[in-house]
Amino acid sequence: MKRLNQTGSHLIALALLVLALGVISFAGYTVVQRNKPADTASTTAQTQTKTAVVPATIKNTADLQQAGTVLDNSSSQLNTSLDDSALNADLSSML
Repeated sequence: MKRLNQTGSHLIALALLVLALGVISFAGYTVVQRNKPADTASTTAQTQTKTAVVPATIKNTADLQQAGTVLDNSSSQLNTSLDDSALNADLSSML
């Protein structure tokens, strides 16, 4: 009987295995990304803003830092798509 030359066949099997693992990994990554919450940063900022309270009067550096933290967190919630043409017109009329 004649023996077939099978050199390199293990490389093809290994390449198919790597390809199958890549496809499965990509599918898993896609599923995880679709199930992830939309925006965790804004959710965290909203949670912190709701729980943090600005002191009525600032008596020490801890009160000042707390007020700064609340203001920093609330500034990320501002609408950045505001139309600034009215503000520009007011500033131009003042100058």
